Order: sequence, then C-alpha cells, then structure tokens
Amino acid sequence: MLQYGQITDAPVYLDDKSLVGHCEEFNIPEIETQTIEHDTLGSIGVMKLPRRGLSALEGSLIMSFAEPEFLSITSNPRKAARFQVHSKLDIFDAMGLDETNSTTLVTHVTALFHKSAFPGAKKADAGKHNADFSVTRLMQRDINSGTPIVEIDLFANIYKVLGENVWPD
Repeated sequence: MLQYGQITDAPVYLDDKSLVGHCEEFNIPEIETQTIEHDTLGSIGVMKLPRRGLSALEGSLIMSFAEPEFLSITSNPRKAARFQVHSKLDIFDAMGLDETNSTTLVTHVTALFHKSAFPGAKKADAGKHNADFSVTRLMQRDINSGTPIVEIDLFANIYKVLGENVWPD
C-alpha cells in the first residue's frame, strides 16, 4: 500500500537533555564520499571509485525560537556543541495516520558553529535564529531501534551504516 511520510515537529535538545527550541528547518550534512578517477589507456570510459575519505560535513538550522543558552553556544566558534534534533515522522496511508509505522528520527550532532544570525525585532513576529555549523560527529537513529542508521565520528575515525563499518580495517 502506498504511504506518505512527513516531518511534523523537530524539537532541539542540548547536551542530550534540555529542550532549547524547535527547528523550522534542519539541514543535515550531506555525506559525500570522495572519489578517485581512473582513466586508463584502452578503457572505454572513465571510472570513479570511492576512496576512504569524506568531504566536509556542514549543516545548518533555522530555529523558530531558541533559548538564550543556545544562542550563546552558537556564537562561540571555539567550543563544540552537542545537540539532538528529534524529527517526528508521521506516516499516512489510505486509512489515515499509521501510528504503528510513525516514529521519531533522532539526529545526534557534535558541531562547531561558524555562522550565527540573531533574530531581529519585528512587532508580532516570533523571530528566527539561523546558524551554520561544521560537524565532527553525526549519528541518526530511529528512536525504536538501538542500531544507528548512520554514525560518523571524525575524531574517532568511525563511519558506520546500520552498525557495520563502511570500510574494513
């Protein structure tokens, strides 16, 4: 049966515990594997094969309201911040909301913020807080599963998909 999924809410938690706001938009870093190009004499085409390296992981978020504590953290480029975004994923089918398959995707991020725009002041406007960051650790999992969908830790040299190392030792 055909199903549709949509993110309906995305609260942000700091240091795995305190709620610091809600995302309007969360751009998870794209995972881009670097490649090596092979163009040899006699071959009919050029081949790009993956190498053991990822491009820089950069993301951004737009908060509809952010606690002052989070604003101060996104303003300090020298200190890494650990936060989680809990994306509420509602699944619908022909019978309506499928509560069995609806879930929450939890994205754990350790990041260094390098651009932060404070909300302006406008009458009757909630204001938005925009922030861009570089990621040193990224892990996403379904809240109902103990196995992460993807886990990357640049300092620990970890890159796993569904709990398995992408590259053998």
